[in-house]
Amino acid sequence: MPAPRVVERLLARCRTRRLTKGEAALESGTVADEVLFVGPGLLRMIRTDADGTVRTSQFFDESQAITDPVSFLTGRASDQRIEAVEPTLVLTIPKDPLLAAYEEDHAIERFGRLLVEEALIGTQLRASRLLNLSVEERYETFLRTRPEVARRLPQYLIASYLGVTPEALSRIRGRIARKR
Repeated sequence: MPAPRVVERLLARCRTRRLTKGEAALESGTVADEVLFVGPGLLRMIRTDADGTVRTSQFFDESQAITDPVSFLTGRASDQRIEAVEPTLVLTIPKDPLLAAYEEDHAIERFGRLLVEEALIGTQLRASRLLNLSVEERYETFLRTRPEVARRLPQYLIASYLGVTPEALSRIRGRIARKR
């Protein structure tokens, strides 16, 4: 169990932030210097290709933590944007107080490690699905594993996540409906 004083000091440095739909929690080109815990709402992490195509890499909903780990750990500018899909409340935890809390209390450090492990597993599963599953299988997996998130998203954002056009997703949905 974490020491109360360490938690109190860490929480004193945290802030809540209300994001409006489309508002950035992290802009591409800036350094990720905080971790965000998502309260009510929904965020997405996106990257814009050289041709201007916006690609969604992941969605984050209630009780999930998000940051750009490469930027956060190296101090380099992020090449990703984190934005609100709907009005969202986030708790921001600044990097320096978080790292200090890790040093002071191993229970907090262990919690951070578990969050990183969860993120690593999610990233590995996403990469594996992109390499090994058809778009239709990825869509069905998304519906099965994240049904609440899928219900909250417009079709064009799901298409962006799957790496297809909204029209292609519409055809996939039609094929799935005909199978059933």
